[in-house]
Amino acid sequence: MDLQVLHLTGQSDPRSCALSPVQSAFLDALPLADEAKVRLNFPYDTGLAPYRPVPLWLGSLRHLVLFWRIRLARRRWAARVLPTVTRQLAAADRTLVLAGSIGLDLLGRLALPQDVLDRLVVVAYGAVATRPPSCRTIRVGSRGDHLARWWPHDVTVDAGHLDYLAAPELAALCRALLAELKAPR
Repeated sequence: MDLQVLHLTGQSDPRSCALSPVQSAFLDALPLADEAKVRLNFPYDTGLAPYRPVPLWLGSLRHLVLFWRIRLARRRWAARVLPTVTRQLAAADRTLVLAGSIGLDLLGRLALPQDVLDRLVVVAYGAVATRPPSCRTIRVGSRGDHLARWWPHDVTVDAGHLDYLAAPELAALCRALLAELKAPR
């Protein structure tokens, strides 16, 4: 496959990597063949449970736990998730990664080989990342995002931390990047 687009966010429900309805709708609206739209979220394990709504407080708590767990046992964590993530990223020549919240930090902490990173373009929305990956990254932030507004960003939209995928500017940015990535090199 030449091009794929996928979500990479923290796991609000560690038993699942299914997309939320909002994430699925965002993919559906992109001008790309359906087979290029990855219908799983990080860590792309098909054996995990289907989507279940998670209250904001619980999802936030789980992200915080994941954030600290990775810092305490990064090698063990990376060894566990790296095979499925690498397999998914290797499924296409180019990948547009939609990294929400701690997704950019997760991607950076995987320590992927540079040849894999060179094939990625990351749109990091609401990014909270102390160790971003060394690949092309466009950070999207918002003054209305109380979690991520203090982190650097390249593009500003009007959104809260959970509302970026509803921002028309984010959709326009992703459409423009897909057109660029689909163009002959």
